[in-house]
Amino acid sequence: MHRSYHGVNKGFIPVWKGMKIGMVYGFSSMLLHIIQHFRPDTLIVTFDTKEKTFRHEADENYKAQREKAPDDFYVQIPYIYELLESFEIPVLKMPGYESDDIIGTLAHNADDQQHDVKILSGDLDFLQLVSDNVSLVRFNGRIEQQIPYGPKETLARYGIEAKQMIDYKSIVGDSSDNFKGVLGVGPKTATKLLQEFGTLENIYKHLDELAPKVKAKFETQKDQADHCKMLATIKTDVPVDFDLDVKFELHPDKTIAFLEKMEFHSLVNRFHRLNTNIVQPRKVEQKKKAKKGDDDEQLALF
Repeated sequence: MHRSYHGVNKGFIPVWKGMKIGMVYGFSSMLLHIIQHFRPDTLIVTFDTKEKTFRHEADENYKAQREKAPDDFYVQIPYIYELLESFEIPVLKMPGYESDDIIGTLAHNADDQQHDVKILSGDLDFLQLVSDNVSLVRFNGRIEQQIPYGPKETLARYGIEAKQMIDYKSIVGDSSDNFKGVLGVGPKTATKLLQEFGTLENIYKHLDELAPKVKAKFETQKDQADHCKMLATIKTDVPVDFDLDVKFELHPDKTIAFLEKMEFHSLVNRFHRLNTNIVQPRKVEQKKKAKKGDDDEQLALF
């Protein structure tokens, strides 16, 4: 939603009944593109809730620096829910947990069942969930140009394994979530230590092998490091009830009714094309170039 809101607000901003609805338009456009590109068997969307999570209860400063979104962001949210309802896409959320924890639980359970899982997010925190069956596709430009982050890609970028990303954040901190990690220990040192010792816990078992200055930083900040690891760990055991075998299908009447109500005429045309093509075998080697002026160009904003 944030990516759609800020992306569309940089350019074309549709107005409906006097209200700016760029976020709804952008979200709808990306959703159509995602379905077209991935042809998912199952498609799920998760949201945070207004209630505090267990992380907020454990740390009053957790994400405290984040500013409230503009008012015209919040008034569009009900239409995002209406859009997802028109697609009959399950929306999962649970008080006390972040949407990340729901995603972590679903991905973990799907991994156990040997499903091929794609997490679509701009948040690199999800790298800790990556496995042979689970990959992260970032919202960083056009979806089809993104290389999914699997174990090899994560190792190539960070020099450590996906499962070590929690320990990495425990040490270097996370400014977006407002926790500091081990002050004075930067990414290069953290990576080197994890390459040598594997985990945060094992680093503490080998403090005498560290350089004196680095040792002192870890010694005096152990409680903080352990606390940060708790904050950084995405849960994989949220008591969320969902059948991973529920199949995703298009529902043309409902979706077209919503898009027409919002006067997204170009998206109605795209949905018709999607509905026509979705049942056809996908030909990856034959990519049709978009015409100039096609609304797909709007996706470049994201």
